[in-house]
Amino acid sequence: MTTDGPNPPSLLDRARAWRDADPDPQTRAELDARIQRGDVRDCFDPPLGFGTAGLRGLAGPGPAHMNHRLIQRVTAVLADLLRAEVPDAAERGVVIGYDARHGSAALAETAAQTIAGAGLGVHVFDTYAPTPLVAFAALELQTAAGLVLTASHNPPEYLGYKVYGARGVQIVPPTDERIAQALGALPAGVEIPQIAAAEAEASEVCPYWRVHGDALRAAYRQAIARPVADPTPPLRVAYSAMHGVAGDLVRGVLADQGGIELVEVEAQAAPDGDFPTVRFPNPEEPGALDQLTARAAAVDAEVALATDPDGDRLAVALPDGHGDWQVLMGDQTGALMGDYLMRQADVARGFVMNTVVSSRLLGRLAAHHGVGYEQTLTGFKWLWKRALEREQDGDHLLFAYEDAIGFCPTRRVRDKDGIATAAVVTEMARAAKAAGTTLYAQLQALYRRHGLSVNRQVSLKLSGDDARERMNGHLQALRREPPAAVAGLAVERVHDYVAAQRHAPDGRDAEPIPLPASDLIQLDLAGGCHVSIRPSGTEPKLKIYLEYLGAPGSDDLAAEQAQAVERLEEIATDLESMLTDQT
Repeated sequence: MTTDGPNPPSLLDRARAWRDADPDPQTRAELDARIQRGDVRDCFDPPLGFGTAGLRGLAGPGPAHMNHRLIQRVTAVLADLLRAEVPDAAERGVVIGYDARHGSAALAETAAQTIAGAGLGVHVFDTYAPTPLVAFAALELQTAAGLVLTASHNPPEYLGYKVYGARGVQIVPPTDERIAQALGALPAGVEIPQIAAAEAEASEVCPYWRVHGDALRAAYRQAIARPVADPTPPLRVAYSAMHGVAGDLVRGVLADQGGIELVEVEAQAAPDGDFPTVRFPNPEEPGALDQLTARAAAVDAEVALATDPDGDRLAVALPDGHGDWQVLMGDQTGALMGDYLMRQADVARGFVMNTVVSSRLLGRLAAHHGVGYEQTLTGFKWLWKRALEREQDGDHLLFAYEDAIGFCPTRRVRDKDGIATAAVVTEMARAAKAAGTTLYAQLQALYRRHGLSVNRQVSLKLSGDDARERMNGHLQALRREPPAAVAGLAVERVHDYVAAQRHAPDGRDAEPIPLPASDLIQLDLAGGCHVSIRPSGTEPKLKIYLEYLGAPGSDDLAAEQAQAVERLEEIATDLESMLTDQT
Protein backbone atom coordinates (compact mmCIF):
# COMPACT_ATOMS: atom_id res chain seq x y z
CA MET A 1 0.00 0.00 0.00
CA THR A 2 1.04 3.60 -0.53
CA THR A 3 -0.07 6.57 1.55
CA ASP A 4 -0.77 10.25 0.96
CA GLY A 5 0.67 13.18 2.84
CA PRO A 6 0.25 13.90 6.54
CA ASN A 7 -2.35 16.68 6.25
CA PRO A 8 -5.92 15.45 6.85
CA PRO A 9 -8.15 16.39 3.91
CA SER A 10 -11.55 17.98 4.35
CA LEU A 11 -14.58 15.75 4.59
CA LEU A 12 -15.60 16.46 0.99
CA ASP A 13 -12.06 15.81 -0.20
CA ARG A 14 -12.08 12.51 1.69
CA ALA A 15 -15.43 11.68 0.11
CA ARG A 16 -14.12 12.42 -3.39
CA ALA A 17 -11.03 10.30 -2.77
CA TRP A 18 -13.19 7.44 -1.44
CA ARG A 19 -15.52 7.73 -4.44
CA ASP A 20 -12.66 7.63 -6.92
CA ALA A 21 -11.19 4.53 -5.26
CA ASP A 22 -14.49 2.67 -4.80
CA PRO A 23 -14.57 -0.39 -7.11
CA ASP A 24 -18.37 -0.73 -6.88
CA PRO A 25 -20.25 1.44 -9.40
CA GLN A 26 -23.42 1.41 -7.29
CA THR A 27 -21.94 2.81 -4.08
CA ARG A 28 -19.64 5.07 -6.09
CA ALA A 29 -22.66 6.65 -7.80
CA GLU A 30 -24.53 6.96 -4.52
CA LEU A 31 -21.60 8.71 -2.87
CA ASP A 32 -21.12 10.96 -5.90
CA ALA A 33 -24.75 12.09 -5.66
CA ARG A 34 -24.25 12.88 -1.99
CA ILE A 35 -21.09 14.83 -2.79
CA GLN A 36 -23.04 16.93 -5.28
CA ARG A 37 -25.55 17.70 -2.52
CA GLY A 38 -22.84 18.28 0.09
CA ASP A 39 -24.45 15.56 2.20
CA VAL A 40 -21.76 13.01 3.05
CA ARG A 41 -21.29 13.16 6.82
CA ASP A 42 -23.44 10.16 7.66
CA CYS A 43 -21.39 8.10 5.20
CA PHE A 44 -18.24 8.82 7.22
CA ASP A 45 -19.24 9.58 10.79
CA PRO A 46 -19.17 7.47 12.81
CA PRO A 47 -17.19 4.82 10.94
CA LEU A 48 -18.06 1.18 11.56
CA GLY A 49 -16.02 -0.29 14.39
CA PHE A 50 -15.22 -3.77 15.65
CA GLY A 51 -17.91 -4.89 18.06
CA THR A 52 -18.58 -8.16 19.85
CA ALA A 53 -18.45 -10.08 16.56
CA GLY A 54 -16.48 -7.87 14.14
CA LEU A 55 -17.82 -5.27 11.71
CA ARG A 56 -21.54 -5.15 11.07
CA GLY A 57 -23.69 -2.50 9.42
CA LEU A 58 -26.01 -1.45 6.64
CA ALA A 59 -24.90 -1.62 3.02
CA GLY A 60 -23.98 1.77 1.57
CA PRO A 61 -21.08 4.06 0.68
CA GLY A 62 -18.27 5.31 2.92
CA PRO A 63 -16.65 3.92 6.07
CA ALA A 64 -19.92 4.17 8.03
CA HIS A 65 -21.42 1.39 5.89
CA MET A 66 -20.54 -2.07 4.61
CA ASN A 67 -19.19 -1.92 1.04
CA HIS A 68 -16.40 -3.19 -1.20
CA ARG A 69 -14.06 -0.30 -0.51
CA LEU A 70 -14.32 -0.80 3.25
CA ILE A 71 -13.64 -4.53 2.83
CA GLN A 72 -10.57 -3.75 0.72
CA ARG A 73 -9.26 -1.37 3.36
CA VAL A 74 -9.86 -3.45 6.48
CA THR A 75 -8.55 -6.59 4.79
CA ALA A 76 -5.42 -4.80 3.62
CA VAL A 77 -4.77 -3.57 7.17
CA LEU A 78 -5.36 -7.09 8.49
CA ALA A 79 -2.91 -8.51 5.94
CA ASP A 80 -0.26 -6.00 7.05
CA LEU A 81 -0.80 -7.07 10.65
CA LEU A 82 -0.58 -10.77 9.78
CA ARG A 83 2.68 -10.34 7.89
CA ALA A 84 4.16 -8.47 10.84
CA GLU A 85 2.97 -10.75 13.63
CA VAL A 86 2.22 -14.26 12.34
CA PRO A 87 5.15 -16.48 11.36
CA ASP A 88 4.78 -17.87 7.82
CA ALA A 89 1.57 -15.87 7.33
CA ALA A 90 1.95 -15.92 3.53
CA GLU A 91 2.17 -19.71 3.37
CA ARG A 92 -0.48 -20.30 6.02
CA GLY A 93 -2.86 -18.00 4.20
CA VAL A 94 -6.35 -16.82 5.12
CA VAL A 95 -9.59 -18.83 4.86
CA ILE A 96 -12.67 -16.89 3.75
CA GLY A 97 -16.33 -17.87 3.89
CA TYR A 98 -19.67 -16.16 3.41
CA ASP A 99 -23.38 -16.55 4.14
CA ALA A 100 -26.41 -16.30 1.84
CA ARG A 101 -27.12 -12.61 2.38
CA HIS A 102 -27.34 -10.46 -0.70
CA GLY A 103 -23.85 -9.04 -1.17
CA SER A 104 -21.92 -11.39 1.11
CA ALA A 105 -20.48 -13.52 -1.71
CA ALA A 106 -19.28 -10.47 -3.62
CA LEU A 107 -17.70 -8.95 -0.50
CA ALA A 108 -15.99 -12.28 0.21
CA GLU A 109 -14.52 -12.21 -3.30
CA THR A 110 -13.20 -8.70 -2.66
CA ALA A 111 -11.64 -9.84 0.61
CA ALA A 112 -10.01 -12.80 -1.14
CA GLN A 113 -8.62 -10.60 -3.92
CA THR A 114 -7.20 -8.23 -1.32
CA ILE A 115 -5.54 -11.08 0.59
CA ALA A 116 -4.05 -12.35 -2.69
CA GLY A 117 -2.89 -8.86 -3.63
CA ALA A 118 -1.16 -8.57 -0.26
CA GLY A 119 0.90 -11.68 -0.99
CA LEU A 120 -0.89 -14.17 1.26
CA GLY A 121 -2.36 -17.53 0.28
CA VAL A 122 -6.12 -17.74 -0.19
CA HIS A 123 -8.48 -20.50 1.00
CA VAL A 124 -12.10 -20.19 -0.15
CA PHE A 125 -15.14 -22.45 -0.32
CA ASP A 126 -17.05 -23.66 -3.35
CA THR A 127 -20.33 -22.32 -1.94
CA TYR A 128 -21.83 -20.79 1.19
CA ALA A 129 -20.05 -21.69 4.42
CA PRO A 130 -21.63 -21.61 7.89
CA THR A 131 -19.55 -19.64 10.37
CA PRO A 132 -18.59 -22.73 12.45
CA LEU A 133 -17.19 -24.39 9.31
CA VAL A 134 -14.92 -21.40 8.70
CA ALA A 135 -13.82 -21.39 12.34
CA PHE A 136 -13.07 -25.12 12.05
CA ALA A 137 -11.18 -24.57 8.79
CA ALA A 138 -9.02 -21.85 10.32
CA LEU A 139 -7.90 -24.33 12.97
CA GLU A 140 -7.79 -27.42 10.74
CA LEU A 141 -5.81 -25.72 7.95
CA GLN A 142 -3.69 -23.77 10.47
CA THR A 143 -4.29 -20.55 8.58
CA ALA A 144 -2.96 -17.19 9.69
CA ALA A 145 -6.54 -15.90 9.95
CA GLY A 146 -10.14 -16.59 9.02
CA LEU A 147 -12.78 -14.24 7.63
CA VAL A 148 -16.54 -14.70 7.44
CA LEU A 149 -18.72 -12.30 5.51
CA THR A 150 -21.88 -12.60 7.58
CA ALA A 151 -24.30 -10.45 9.54
CA SER A 152 -25.56 -13.53 11.37
CA HIS A 153 -29.14 -12.97 12.58
CA ASN A 154 -29.47 -9.26 11.74
CA PRO A 155 -32.21 -8.03 9.36
CA PRO A 156 -31.69 -8.65 5.61
CA GLU A 157 -30.26 -5.22 4.83
CA TYR A 158 -27.24 -5.78 7.10
CA LEU A 159 -23.82 -7.15 6.11
CA GLY A 160 -20.92 -8.18 8.31
CA TYR A 161 -17.23 -9.11 8.52
CA LYS A 162 -15.94 -11.44 11.23
CA VAL A 163 -12.24 -12.11 11.92
CA TYR A 164 -10.52 -15.12 13.47
CA GLY A 165 -6.88 -14.93 14.45
CA ALA A 166 -4.05 -17.42 14.01
CA ARG A 167 -5.31 -19.66 16.82
CA GLY A 168 -8.80 -19.96 15.37
CA VAL A 169 -10.29 -17.56 17.93
CA GLN A 170 -12.01 -14.26 17.20
CA ILE A 171 -9.69 -11.30 17.64
CA VAL A 172 -9.82 -9.32 20.90
CA PRO A 173 -8.26 -6.08 22.11
CA PRO A 174 -5.68 -4.82 21.47
CA THR A 175 -5.61 -6.52 18.05
CA ASP A 176 -8.97 -5.12 16.94
CA GLU A 177 -7.98 -1.70 18.30
CA ARG A 178 -4.75 -1.74 16.27
CA ILE A 179 -6.71 -2.63 13.15
CA ALA A 180 -9.16 0.21 13.84
CA GLN A 181 -6.34 2.71 14.40
CA ALA A 182 -4.54 1.69 11.22
CA LEU A 183 -7.80 1.80 9.31
CA GLY A 184 -8.54 5.30 10.55
CA ALA A 185 -5.09 6.49 9.50
CA LEU A 186 -5.33 5.00 6.02
CA PRO A 187 -5.96 7.72 3.39
CA ALA A 188 -9.32 7.43 1.67
CA GLY A 189 -7.79 7.10 -1.81
CA VAL A 190 -4.96 4.72 -1.00
CA GLU A 191 -4.28 2.15 -3.73
CA ILE A 192 -4.86 -1.43 -2.59
CA PRO A 193 -3.56 -4.18 -4.90
CA GLN A 194 -6.07 -6.81 -6.02
CA ILE A 195 -5.42 -10.24 -7.57
CA ALA A 196 -8.39 -12.21 -8.88
CA ALA A 197 -8.66 -16.00 -8.75
CA ALA A 198 -8.00 -16.33 -12.49
CA GLU A 199 -4.76 -14.37 -12.11
CA ALA A 200 -3.48 -15.98 -8.92
CA GLU A 201 -1.78 -19.04 -10.47
CA ALA A 202 0.36 -16.92 -12.79
CA SER A 203 1.04 -14.32 -10.12
CA GLU A 204 4.41 -14.04 -8.43
CA VAL A 205 2.74 -12.30 -5.49
CA CYS A 206 0.01 -14.70 -4.32
CA PRO A 207 1.39 -18.09 -3.15
CA TYR A 208 -1.84 -19.97 -3.96
CA TRP A 209 -5.63 -19.78 -4.30
CA ARG A 210 -7.30 -22.98 -3.07
CA VAL A 211 -10.97 -23.86 -3.28
CA HIS A 212 -12.33 -26.23 -0.62
CA GLY A 213 -15.46 -28.32 -0.78
CA ASP A 214 -16.72 -31.75 0.21
CA ALA A 215 -13.46 -32.98 1.77
CA LEU A 216 -13.31 -30.12 4.25
CA ARG A 217 -17.01 -30.38 5.03
CA ALA A 218 -16.58 -34.11 5.67
CA ALA A 219 -13.65 -33.40 7.99
CA TYR A 220 -15.80 -30.95 9.93
CA ARG A 221 -18.65 -33.45 10.22
CA GLN A 222 -16.25 -36.07 11.51
CA ALA A 223 -14.74 -33.62 14.00
CA ILE A 224 -18.08 -32.76 15.61
CA ALA A 225 -19.62 -36.24 15.27
CA ARG A 226 -21.27 -37.86 18.27
CA PRO A 227 -20.83 -41.60 17.50
CA VAL A 228 -23.78 -43.73 18.57
CA ALA A 229 -23.21 -47.46 19.07
CA ASP A 230 -26.93 -48.21 19.18
CA PRO A 231 -29.15 -45.61 17.45
CA THR A 232 -32.20 -46.48 19.50
CA PRO A 233 -34.73 -45.48 20.47
CA PRO A 234 -35.65 -43.61 17.28
CA LEU A 235 -36.14 -39.87 17.63
CA ARG A 236 -38.35 -37.46 15.68
CA VAL A 237 -36.77 -34.01 15.37
CA ALA A 238 -38.34 -30.89 13.86
CA TYR A 239 -35.83 -28.50 12.31
CA SER A 240 -35.66 -25.07 10.68
CA ALA A 241 -32.63 -23.65 8.90
CA MET A 242 -34.19 -20.14 9.15
CA HIS A 243 -33.35 -19.47 5.48
CA GLY A 244 -29.68 -19.84 6.41
CA VAL A 245 -26.66 -21.86 5.31
CA ALA A 246 -26.41 -24.54 8.02
CA GLY A 247 -29.13 -26.89 6.75
CA ASP A 248 -26.99 -29.29 4.72
CA LEU A 249 -24.51 -29.83 7.53
CA VAL A 250 -27.23 -30.24 10.17
CA ARG A 251 -28.92 -32.84 7.98
CA GLY A 252 -25.62 -34.66 7.49
CA VAL A 253 -24.57 -34.60 11.14
CA LEU A 254 -27.94 -35.91 12.34
CA ALA A 255 -28.00 -38.55 9.62
CA ASP A 256 -24.58 -39.70 10.86
CA GLN A 257 -26.14 -40.40 14.26
CA GLY A 258 -28.71 -42.79 12.78
CA GLY A 259 -32.23 -43.40 13.93
CA ILE A 260 -33.33 -39.76 13.60
CA GLU A 261 -36.38 -38.78 11.62
CA LEU A 262 -35.79 -35.17 10.62
CA VAL A 263 -38.92 -33.18 9.78
CA GLU A 264 -38.16 -29.77 8.36
CA VAL A 265 -39.97 -26.49 7.96
CA GLU A 266 -39.77 -26.64 4.18
CA ALA A 267 -40.54 -22.95 3.65
CA GLN A 268 -37.40 -22.06 5.62
CA ALA A 269 -35.08 -24.84 4.40
CA ALA A 270 -33.27 -23.18 1.46
CA PRO A 271 -30.76 -20.33 1.86
CA ASP A 272 -32.49 -17.05 1.04
CA GLY A 273 -31.06 -13.62 1.84
CA ASP A 274 -34.55 -12.10 1.80
CA PHE A 275 -35.62 -14.22 4.83
CA PRO A 276 -39.16 -14.11 3.43
CA THR A 277 -41.02 -15.90 6.24
CA VAL A 278 -39.60 -14.01 9.23
CA ARG A 279 -39.55 -10.31 10.03
CA PHE A 280 -36.21 -10.63 11.84
CA PRO A 281 -34.14 -13.83 11.25
CA ASN A 282 -33.13 -14.16 14.88
CA PRO A 283 -34.40 -17.34 16.58
CA GLU A 284 -34.67 -15.39 19.85
CA GLU A 285 -37.15 -12.89 18.40
CA PRO A 286 -40.80 -13.38 19.44
CA GLY A 287 -42.62 -15.24 16.71
CA ALA A 288 -39.51 -16.31 14.80
CA LEU A 289 -40.04 -19.96 15.70
CA ASP A 290 -43.79 -20.08 15.24
CA GLN A 291 -43.57 -22.16 12.05
CA LEU A 292 -41.11 -24.53 13.71
CA THR A 293 -43.17 -25.17 16.83
CA ALA A 294 -46.33 -25.57 14.74
CA ARG A 295 -44.58 -28.15 12.57
CA ALA A 296 -43.20 -29.91 15.65
CA ALA A 297 -46.64 -30.12 17.22
CA ALA A 298 -48.22 -31.36 13.99
CA VAL A 299 -45.80 -34.29 13.64
CA ASP A 300 -45.52 -35.05 17.37
CA ALA A 301 -41.77 -34.34 17.42
CA GLU A 302 -39.74 -34.91 20.56
CA VAL A 303 -37.46 -31.90 20.13
CA ALA A 304 -37.42 -28.88 17.81
CA LEU A 305 -34.25 -27.14 16.65
CA ALA A 306 -33.46 -24.00 14.64
CA THR A 307 -30.07 -22.76 13.53
CA ASP A 308 -29.66 -19.04 12.94
CA PRO A 309 -28.80 -17.87 9.38
CA ASP A 310 -25.02 -18.38 9.66
CA GLY A 311 -25.32 -21.53 11.75
CA ASP A 312 -23.39 -20.54 14.86
CA ARG A 313 -26.36 -20.44 17.25
CA LEU A 314 -29.10 -22.94 18.03
CA ALA A 315 -32.60 -22.46 19.40
CA VAL A 316 -34.24 -25.40 21.17
CA ALA A 317 -37.94 -25.96 21.85
CA LEU A 318 -39.38 -28.81 23.90
CA PRO A 319 -42.86 -30.21 24.53
CA ASP A 320 -43.77 -29.57 28.15
CA GLY A 321 -45.99 -32.61 28.60
CA HIS A 322 -49.13 -30.46 28.83
CA GLY A 323 -49.71 -29.92 25.12
CA ASP A 324 -47.57 -26.81 24.69
CA TRP A 325 -44.13 -26.21 23.20
CA GLN A 326 -41.66 -24.21 25.27
CA VAL A 327 -38.85 -22.32 23.54
CA LEU A 328 -35.86 -22.53 25.84
CA MET A 329 -33.80 -19.50 26.73
CA GLY A 330 -30.07 -19.82 26.18
CA ASP A 331 -29.44 -20.30 29.89
CA GLN A 332 -31.91 -23.20 30.02
CA THR A 333 -30.26 -25.01 27.12
CA GLY A 334 -26.89 -24.16 28.65
CA ALA A 335 -27.84 -25.77 31.97
CA LEU A 336 -29.10 -28.94 30.30
CA MET A 337 -26.06 -29.27 28.05
CA GLY A 338 -23.59 -28.37 30.76
CA ASP A 339 -25.01 -30.96 33.14
CA TYR A 340 -25.07 -33.64 30.42
CA LEU A 341 -21.52 -33.01 29.19
CA MET A 342 -20.12 -32.86 32.71
CA ARG A 343 -21.77 -36.20 33.48
CA GLN A 344 -20.24 -37.65 30.30
CA ALA A 345 -16.75 -36.22 30.90
CA ASP A 346 -13.88 -38.53 31.76
CA VAL A 347 -10.95 -36.12 31.99
CA ALA A 348 -8.94 -34.63 34.81
CA ARG A 349 -9.06 -30.89 35.47
CA GLY A 350 -12.13 -30.28 33.35
CA PHE A 351 -13.85 -26.89 33.43
CA VAL A 352 -16.90 -25.15 32.02
CA MET A 353 -17.51 -21.48 31.26
CA ASN A 354 -20.14 -18.91 30.52
CA THR A 355 -20.27 -15.12 30.38
CA VAL A 356 -20.90 -12.64 33.16
CA VAL A 357 -24.44 -11.93 31.95
CA SER A 358 -25.30 -15.64 31.75
CA SER A 359 -26.86 -17.73 34.50
CA ARG A 360 -24.87 -18.62 37.59
CA LEU A 361 -26.70 -21.96 37.72
CA LEU A 362 -23.89 -23.43 35.63
CA GLY A 363 -21.54 -22.70 38.53
CA ARG A 364 -23.73 -24.73 40.90
CA LEU A 365 -23.81 -27.60 38.43
CA ALA A 366 -20.03 -27.47 38.06
CA ALA A 367 -19.55 -27.59 41.83
CA HIS A 368 -21.87 -30.60 42.01
CA HIS A 369 -19.82 -32.45 39.39
CA GLY A 370 -16.46 -31.39 40.81
CA VAL A 371 -15.63 -29.41 37.70
CA GLY A 372 -14.00 -25.97 37.43
CA TYR A 373 -16.12 -22.97 36.54
CA GLU A 374 -15.34 -19.48 35.31
CA GLN A 375 -17.09 -16.50 33.74
CA THR A 376 -15.70 -14.05 31.18
CA LEU A 377 -16.85 -10.88 29.46
CA THR A 378 -19.62 -11.23 26.87
CA GLY A 379 -18.62 -12.91 23.62
CA PHE A 380 -17.00 -16.16 22.58
CA LYS A 381 -13.81 -14.31 21.76
CA TRP A 382 -13.36 -13.83 25.52
CA LEU A 383 -14.50 -17.34 26.41
CA TRP A 384 -11.99 -18.99 24.11
CA LYS A 385 -9.18 -16.57 24.92
CA ARG A 386 -9.47 -17.58 28.55
CA ALA A 387 -10.03 -21.25 27.70
CA LEU A 388 -6.73 -21.38 25.82
CA GLU A 389 -4.95 -19.76 28.74
CA ARG A 390 -6.30 -22.42 31.08
CA GLU A 391 -5.57 -25.24 28.68
CA GLN A 392 -1.94 -24.14 28.52
CA ASP A 393 -1.87 -24.78 32.27
CA GLY A 394 -3.25 -28.30 31.85
CA ASP A 395 -6.99 -27.74 32.25
CA HIS A 396 -9.50 -29.17 29.74
CA LEU A 397 -12.52 -27.23 28.45
CA LEU A 398 -15.69 -29.32 28.54
CA PHE A 399 -18.30 -26.77 27.52
CA ALA A 400 -18.86 -23.03 27.14
CA TYR A 401 -21.93 -20.97 26.40
CA GLU A 402 -23.42 -17.49 26.43
CA ASP A 403 -27.01 -16.60 27.13
CA ALA A 404 -27.77 -15.53 23.53
CA ILE A 405 -28.20 -19.22 22.45
CA GLY A 406 -24.51 -19.63 21.63
CA PHE A 407 -22.95 -22.94 22.72
CA CYS A 408 -19.60 -24.64 22.22
CA PRO A 409 -19.65 -28.40 22.94
CA THR A 410 -16.50 -29.19 20.92
CA ARG A 411 -12.87 -28.17 21.17
CA ARG A 412 -12.47 -28.48 17.39
CA VAL A 413 -14.33 -25.20 16.83
CA ARG A 414 -13.17 -22.30 18.96
CA ASP A 415 -16.43 -20.40 18.78
CA LYS A 416 -20.12 -21.06 19.23
CA ASP A 417 -21.38 -23.79 16.92
CA GLY A 418 -25.08 -24.38 16.29
CA ILE A 419 -24.43 -27.44 14.14
CA ALA A 420 -22.33 -29.27 16.75
CA THR A 421 -24.88 -28.23 19.36
CA ALA A 422 -27.68 -29.83 17.33
CA ALA A 423 -25.80 -33.13 17.46
CA VAL A 424 -25.45 -32.92 21.24
CA VAL A 425 -29.07 -31.91 21.88
CA THR A 426 -30.43 -34.80 19.82
CA GLU A 427 -28.12 -37.16 21.69
CA MET A 428 -29.42 -35.77 24.97
CA ALA A 429 -33.03 -36.15 23.84
CA ARG A 430 -32.46 -39.75 22.80
CA ALA A 431 -30.74 -40.55 26.12
CA ALA A 432 -33.67 -39.03 28.01
CA LYS A 433 -36.15 -41.03 25.96
CA ALA A 434 -34.18 -44.24 26.61
CA ALA A 435 -34.36 -43.47 30.33
CA GLY A 436 -38.15 -43.06 30.16
CA THR A 437 -38.18 -39.29 30.55
CA THR A 438 -37.85 -36.08 28.50
CA LEU A 439 -35.44 -33.19 28.32
CA TYR A 440 -38.13 -30.88 29.69
CA ALA A 441 -38.63 -33.14 32.71
CA GLN A 442 -34.86 -33.28 33.20
CA LEU A 443 -34.71 -29.48 33.22
CA GLN A 444 -37.33 -29.35 35.97
CA ALA A 445 -35.37 -31.98 37.92
CA LEU A 446 -32.23 -29.82 37.64
CA TYR A 447 -34.17 -26.88 39.06
CA ARG A 448 -35.47 -28.91 41.99
CA ARG A 449 -32.03 -30.26 42.81
CA HIS A 450 -29.88 -27.17 42.22
CA GLY A 451 -32.25 -24.21 42.35
CA LEU A 452 -34.73 -22.57 40.00
CA SER A 453 -33.23 -20.14 37.48
CA VAL A 454 -35.49 -17.54 35.88
CA ASN A 455 -34.03 -15.02 33.45
CA ARG A 456 -35.34 -11.93 31.74
CA GLN A 457 -33.83 -9.29 29.46
CA VAL A 458 -35.01 -5.68 29.27
CA SER A 459 -33.97 -2.86 26.95
CA LEU A 460 -34.39 0.79 27.94
CA LYS A 461 -34.07 3.23 25.06
CA LEU A 462 -33.60 6.96 25.64
CA SER A 463 -34.60 9.60 23.09
CA GLY A 464 -33.46 13.08 22.23
CA ASP A 465 -30.27 14.65 20.91
CA ASP A 466 -28.54 14.26 24.27
CA ALA A 467 -29.81 10.72 24.90
CA ARG A 468 -26.38 9.12 25.00
CA GLU A 469 -25.03 11.73 27.39
CA ARG A 470 -27.99 11.24 29.71
CA MET A 471 -27.62 7.48 29.52
CA ASN A 472 -23.95 7.69 30.46
CA GLY A 473 -24.83 10.08 33.25
CA HIS A 474 -27.30 7.60 34.72
CA LEU A 475 -24.66 4.86 34.63
CA GLN A 476 -22.06 7.08 36.26
CA ALA A 477 -24.52 7.99 38.99
CA LEU A 478 -25.29 4.34 39.56
CA ARG A 479 -21.59 3.59 39.96
CA ARG A 480 -20.96 6.62 42.14
CA GLU A 481 -23.93 6.10 44.44
CA PRO A 482 -25.41 2.60 44.14
CA PRO A 483 -28.93 2.31 45.52
CA ALA A 484 -29.43 0.71 48.92
CA ALA A 485 -32.26 -1.36 47.46
CA VAL A 486 -34.01 -2.15 44.17
CA ALA A 487 -37.73 -2.98 44.29
CA GLY A 488 -37.42 -3.37 48.04
CA LEU A 489 -34.56 -5.89 47.77
CA ALA A 490 -31.33 -4.86 49.50
CA VAL A 491 -28.26 -4.41 47.29
CA GLU A 492 -25.67 -6.77 48.76
CA ARG A 493 -22.77 -6.38 46.32
CA VAL A 494 -21.80 -4.08 43.46
CA HIS A 495 -19.61 -5.28 40.57
CA ASP A 496 -18.14 -2.33 38.65
CA TYR A 497 -16.40 -3.61 35.54
CA VAL A 498 -15.15 -0.17 34.50
CA ALA A 499 -13.17 0.06 37.75
CA ALA A 500 -12.60 -3.74 37.64
CA GLN A 501 -13.69 -3.92 41.26
CA ARG A 502 -16.50 -5.46 43.32
CA HIS A 503 -17.50 -4.03 46.68
CA ALA A 504 -20.28 -3.47 49.20
CA PRO A 505 -22.77 -0.69 48.31
CA ASP A 506 -20.94 1.69 50.67
CA GLY A 507 -17.60 0.94 48.98
CA ARG A 508 -16.20 -1.31 51.70
CA ASP A 509 -14.76 -4.81 51.26
CA ALA A 510 -13.45 -4.05 47.79
CA GLU A 511 -11.79 -6.78 45.75
CA PRO A 512 -10.53 -6.84 42.15
CA ILE A 513 -12.41 -8.30 39.20
CA PRO A 514 -9.79 -10.21 37.17
CA LEU A 515 -11.23 -9.27 33.77
CA PRO A 516 -10.51 -6.50 31.26
CA ALA A 517 -12.33 -3.24 31.96
CA SER A 518 -15.79 -3.16 30.40
CA ASP A 519 -18.79 -0.82 30.56
CA LEU A 520 -20.86 -3.14 32.73
CA ILE A 521 -22.24 -2.88 36.23
CA GLN A 522 -23.87 -5.66 38.25
CA LEU A 523 -25.90 -5.65 41.43
CA ASP A 524 -26.39 -8.66 43.69
CA LEU A 525 -29.75 -8.30 45.43
CA ALA A 526 -31.26 -10.06 48.40
CA GLY A 527 -33.58 -12.94 47.62
CA GLY A 528 -31.34 -14.56 45.00
CA CYS A 529 -31.73 -11.82 42.36
CA HIS A 530 -28.95 -10.54 40.16
CA VAL A 531 -28.85 -7.53 37.79
CA SER A 532 -26.43 -6.79 34.93
CA ILE A 533 -26.58 -3.44 33.10
CA ARG A 534 -24.57 -2.38 30.06
CA PRO A 535 -25.04 0.24 27.34
CA SER A 536 -25.56 -0.65 23.70
CA GLY A 537 -22.56 0.17 21.56
CA THR A 538 -24.66 1.44 18.65
CA GLU A 539 -27.57 3.42 20.12
CA PRO A 540 -28.65 5.16 23.35
CA LYS A 541 -30.07 2.01 24.85
CA LEU A 542 -29.39 0.17 28.09
CA LYS A 543 -29.46 -3.62 28.11
CA ILE A 544 -30.50 -5.14 31.43
CA TYR A 545 -30.13 -8.81 32.29
CA LEU A 546 -32.10 -10.10 35.27
CA GLU A 547 -31.80 -13.45 37.01
CA TYR A 548 -33.52 -15.08 39.93
CA LEU A 549 -31.60 -18.09 41.27
CA GLY A 550 -33.47 -19.90 43.98
CA ALA A 551 -32.36 -22.25 46.72
CA PRO A 552 -32.08 -25.98 45.96
CA GLY A 553 -34.89 -28.30 47.02
CA SER A 554 -38.02 -26.48 45.86
CA ASP A 555 -41.17 -28.53 46.35
CA ASP A 556 -43.34 -26.24 44.18
CA LEU A 557 -41.47 -24.99 41.11
CA ALA A 558 -44.59 -23.51 39.51
CA ALA A 559 -45.35 -21.28 42.49
CA GLU A 560 -41.73 -20.29 42.89
CA GLN A 561 -41.49 -19.42 39.19
CA ALA A 562 -44.61 -17.25 39.34
CA GLN A 563 -43.18 -15.37 42.31
CA ALA A 564 -39.80 -15.00 40.59
CA VAL A 565 -41.36 -13.61 37.41
CA GLU A 566 -43.31 -11.05 39.46
CA ARG A 567 -40.18 -10.10 41.38
CA LEU A 568 -38.15 -9.59 38.19
CA GLU A 569 -40.96 -7.43 36.79
CA GLU A 570 -40.80 -5.23 39.88
CA ILE A 571 -37.02 -4.96 39.59
CA ALA A 572 -37.29 -4.01 35.91
CA THR A 573 -39.84 -1.30 36.70
CA ASP A 574 -37.71 0.18 39.46
CA LEU A 575 -34.59 0.14 37.29
CA GLU A 576 -36.45 1.85 34.48
CA SER A 577 -37.31 4.67 36.87
CA MET A 578 -33.68 4.94 38.04
CA LEU A 579 -32.01 4.72 34.64
CA THR A 580 -34.28 6.82 32.45
CA ASP A 581 -35.77 10.22 33.05
CA GLN A 582 -38.86 8.99 34.84
CA THR A 583 -39.58 10.31 38.27
